[in-house]
Amino acid sequence: MSGVPDHLRRPVRGMRDWLPPQFYALRRMEEVLGAVAESFGYRRVETPVVEHFEVLAKKAGEEVVKEIYYFRDKAGRELGLRFDMTVPVARVLSYNLDLPRPVRWYYFTKVFRYDEPQHGRYREFYQFGVELIGSSSPRADAEVVQVLAASLEAAGASNYLVKINDRRAVDKLLESLGAAQYRDVVYKALDKKLKLPREEVVGIMTEGGLSREVAEKIYDAAGELSLEEAVDVLSKLDPKLGATYGKFVKYLEASVPLEKMRFDMSIVRGLDYYTGIVFEAFVGDYRLAVGGGGRYDDLLGLYSGVPTPALGFAVGVERLMEAVGLQAVEKPLDYYIYIFDDDAYKYAVAVARKLRAGGHSVVIELGEKSLKDAFEYALKIGARHLIIIGRRELEKGVVKIRDLEKREEVERPLSDFLA
Repeated sequence: MSGVPDHLRRPVRGMRDWLPPQFYALRRMEEVLGAVAESFGYRRVETPVVEHFEVLAKKAGEEVVKEIYYFRDKAGRELGLRFDMTVPVARVLSYNLDLPRPVRWYYFTKVFRYDEPQHGRYREFYQFGVELIGSSSPRADAEVVQVLAASLEAAGASNYLVKINDRRAVDKLLESLGAAQYRDVVYKALDKKLKLPREEVVGIMTEGGLSREVAEKIYDAAGELSLEEAVDVLSKLDPKLGATYGKFVKYLEASVPLEKMRFDMSIVRGLDYYTGIVFEAFVGDYRLAVGGGGRYDDLLGLYSGVPTPALGFAVGVERLMEAVGLQAVEKPLDYYIYIFDDDAYKYAVAVARKLRAGGHSVVIELGEKSLKDAFEYALKIGARHLIIIGRRELEKGVVKIRDLEKREEVERPLSDFLA
């Protein structure tokens, strides 16, 4: 048998094909999450998949830069595929400075990362997220977390937990321990805390130059607390930061169940552009974070030269779908029309046109199957009704409609469809 090798018939490594049942599950998630964002006043935006590499690399961080799909076009320009939507949104706003602030945008789109494929991690994947640009208010922080919580609930994730931190808290902790110069090493280690054993996380810090004593103090400080307890901890580290965080918790309490929120100083996020509050969302027993985000007050200024506070979040759609068990949605065909000869074809087209105008999906047999084969095919593709138009039906001026679920059959005047 000729043809391309088997490995060429499969998707490129780290990517996937979406067959109809899986794609309609994706579409359902898109509709559910988009409705939540719209209800909070966010409006949808899209950007090119390809960006200038310099734009993508400007504040991504060393680890993420390594994951950018990089190439040169025929003119020699250095380009890359977007690895998230926050950077492209910052670029778009850099030349739309006259938009009324705050700006509330959301997206549901593909992004790309040349990462090692594994469970829950693709190289091409979908993200849903929101960006709130132009406000430094703790109310903005609380609003974005509220949108995240509402999105998780709408997707069917009743059992979820959002772990929240503030990067400034980690910085203040390091200052108090005389370890501020090891910030990057500590962030790298803390980002692994939920994935690696204690000894390995501490080892990352000691290998980076910290003493074991300080590394263990940092590890122990990065435990979970209630949000109310966190206000006290942050107030001791920095009264001003504690007061700001206290307002955030107060606003959050008015809008979401606080028992689904925890403070966790190990949540630092892997991207360098975060500056304040950061958070990650977990669903049930699913071991990976399904999404996360935070505040990135310095990012927009890198592109526009105008300091602009901003924050947002992104959800890994495939992870969320897996976590809530939404893997396939069947899209039944409403009507399958079978005709015995070409004389009935114009009537089949008229019937199909009338049904389609009413919002139904309709297929007309292509003339290659017997009635028995057409009947079996209609069942296999999930058709709900089989319409038969033969000589006998045309002589009577009717169409025969068979309900394939109820196994009932009725006749309707052909004139109903020709009017």
